[in-house]
Amino acid sequence: MVGNKPNFNPYDILRCLFRIEEGISRQLLAKSLELGEGTIRTILDILKDRKLIESSKKGHFLSSQGRNALNDLKKSISLPKKIESEHIYKNLRKCGIALKGVKELANTYRLRDIAVKNGSEGALILKFEKRLYAPESDYDYSWLEKSFELESGDILALAFADSYSIAENSALAVASELNPSLKSFINRLSH
Repeated sequence: MVGNKPNFNPYDILRCLFRIEEGISRQLLAKSLELGEGTIRTILDILKDRKLIESSKKGHFLSSQGRNALNDLKKSISLPKKIESEHIYKNLRKCGIALKGVKELANTYRLRDIAVKNGSEGALILKFEKRLYAPESDYDYSWLEKSFELESGDILALAFADSYSIAENSALAVASELNPSLKSFINRLSH
């Protein structure tokens, strides 16, 4: 018998893990992630099988292994942040992720394509060197700097879409292309 095709992706699993940092119920996860409760149940089972979370009647929370994994990720990326701004793409939801230690930032068009393949309308790939800027533009992005703790050489992947969940998934897809540790972690979650 062939099962149903899952209606979530590896980025949804990671997004769920990020939300569980403090104890949380399945209902709140479903609302926060813009996913159904059945999908959340399946994702929680995956995270439990990987020993990244534990559950009780009070909700779901990180295991020590999950806390260690999340702390390791936070050394090189920020958790995704919703960007509430009318400066750009007023009618779209925006999500950004800051990355540290990116060795090379070439072919930003390829990174934007990855965001679009993951459902977003597009993405901005910005670099921080005394100020936040797009390598191919002179537009002033300083208004974004207050949302992130940026240091010289950091990269900001900002995706925009019709929903926060798509914007967040797209930003994570771009971030995983720039950060091998994140990509490896996502691959381990999905297999």
